[in-house]
Amino acid sequence: MLLSIIAPTYNEAQNVEPFILAIKKTMKSFKGYEIIFVDDNSLDRTYEVVKHLSKKYKNIRCIRRIGRRGLSSAVIEGCLSSSADLLVIMDADLQHDESKILEMIKIQKKYKLDIVVGSRFLEKKNTTALSKKRNAVSKAANWLANKISRVQLSDPMSGFFLVKREIVEAQAPKLTGLGFKILLDIFSSIGNKVKYKEISFNFKARKFGESKLDAMVVWEYLLLLWETRFGKIIPARFLSFCTIGGTGVLAHLMVLFVLKTYGISFILSQSIATFSAMTSNFFLNNILTYRDRQKKGLQAFKALIIFYITCGLGAVANVGIANYLYLGKLNEVSITWYISGIVGALVGAIWNFLMSSMLTWKVR
Repeated sequence: MLLSIIAPTYNEAQNVEPFILAIKKTMKSFKGYEIIFVDDNSLDRTYEVVKHLSKKYKNIRCIRRIGRRGLSSAVIEGCLSSSADLLVIMDADLQHDESKILEMIKIQKKYKLDIVVGSRFLEKKNTTALSKKRNAVSKAANWLANKISRVQLSDPMSGFFLVKREIVEAQAPKLTGLGFKILLDIFSSIGNKVKYKEISFNFKARKFGESKLDAMVVWEYLLLLWETRFGKIIPARFLSFCTIGGTGVLAHLMVLFVLKTYGISFILSQSIATFSAMTSNFFLNNILTYRDRQKKGLQAFKALIIFYITCGLGAVANVGIANYLYLGKLNEVSITWYISGIVGALVGAIWNFLMSSMLTWKVR
């Protein structure tokens, strides 16, 4: 197989067949290609549409992922499932210009390139398919991406590009899999060690379905930027987990203040405030830190109970270790209470994070 087209999907049932037909029309003179859809268990059952169409079109197949979500990680799985020499990454929402695929292949062969990037902004500053706000956000994101990845591209946030499979195979263990922009992940991992070139394409307006860009996606993008630059020192998930833990402290104090104001006993107020903070932390982590493993329905309730238990044990470890350190040094240095407190809090945070990753939001 010479070429695999990797198309990550989530709720794209209406777009699948038009996408296949558009690719088929463009590639009618090209032999030896396949389309691999990687679907994150879409609510609209996109995976069923693909599997049904695979009976008609023999060169398409579907990878259905359960219990995990994320465009970048989906692309990585799709790429690793391929044995083709070349991979084209593109969305299945019909916004990317499939007519550029053959041009990408031609340019790659002519210049012996590792990556050919389809750029929305190579020949123009804005794209008419995006609103003024989205264009402005894209420009800011592109500027940050170039700074982080240490390459110069007009569109480092592009989701439409051709890459040699051997590049992805070699870099896969180093990729973060975070967020929705795998190209940035690849360039951040490999830097200037690859030969690449951009070509311009017309970014089309979406006809069916809804854009996946929201505040949560922006948060994931910021985590990706952190992970690519500082992840070896402090993992992005841990940073997110601790940041949310800080909001939990504020929630705790607010609930405690309100309950005490109404004359409720301290021990009851403290208990309610503690559970309120843990509940707040759970749902924020479920939405932000572990978005790709997000729990829903009954699974969310079970995960919440596990979170209560593990965080309760973390609190015991926090207090116990801090108290041990404090009492052990009390007769030597009278001001070590703050050091003891910091160490205890750090141990508690690390415990909670590890247990959350391994138990509460474990990958199935």
